[in-house]
Amino acid sequence: MTFMTGYYCLIQYCPDPTRLEAATIGVLLFCPEQGFLKARTAQDNRRIRQFFGREGHDWSRINSFKKAIEERLEVEQPEMRSVADLEAFIALRANQIVFTPPRAMRVAKPEDDLQRIFEEVVGGVYRKEPGRSFKKVVDERLRRAGLQRKLRRDINVEVPVFKRQVSIPYGFQNGRFNLIQLVQFLTTNADQAIYTACRYAAEGRSLWKNPHPEYGKLKLVIVGEFLPERPQTKDEVRLVFNEMDSHVDLFATSELDGLISEIRTTGKDILDDPTNATTE
Repeated sequence: MTFMTGYYCLIQYCPDPTRLEAATIGVLLFCPEQGFLKARTAQDNRRIRQFFGREGHDWSRINSFKKAIEERLEVEQPEMRSVADLEAFIALRANQIVFTPPRAMRVAKPEDDLQRIFEEVVGGVYRKEPGRSFKKVVDERLRRAGLQRKLRRDINVEVPVFKRQVSIPYGFQNGRFNLIQLVQFLTTNADQAIYTACRYAAEGRSLWKNPHPEYGKLKLVIVGEFLPERPQTKDEVRLVFNEMDSHVDLFATSELDGLISEIRTTGKDILDDPTNATTE
């Protein structure tokens, strides 16, 4: 049997960070060699009740956080290449759901090993039906809009300022090649949202200033998912993009109709796009 090096983190609920008491509610496994990144979280909240009792917890919010973690990792997976990337991702988490530092382990079959770790440290039933992911929701909206002839998919470009490759799910040409990236701002911490916005503002500015050898002039478009209970995050992120002169457009999921209209009215058909190399 061939083994590889993987890294696992415990996912924990910590209602009071000052006391450093936490209940483990899930596990994350990352295998750089296979590009595997996935989390499993508990279907119920039994361990939280055992550690902290039944009262004083927002169960709906806790369940939303667990779902958001799984969906966020699905979005991050193409860009997660090293344990340093994983550590940077963990450093941005700043709510009641926290991660332990990555620990190395031998991995043979990532899916099986993830299940084994879950059974050992969490137990019970994991979330088998996490619901539609953020990307699947956007996919469905774009498909229903009938934009297949105007959209390219799965685009890889280098961000010059960071000298790293990023994977972009969609792109369309309308004079500039618009790179549509999906970003979840699912946090109640304003500083965390602003930090994430600054990163994408820097990426957008760099892409705008440096034409691509194949696609030509570029523009970054962010489709953002925000917590319903904190609608002001959207305005904070948009302000960062504007103040940093990033040339990044932001569309919340509730504003997708605006992006769809822009693609429909200004986007060139793939067959008419001289940069086209692959189609859906």
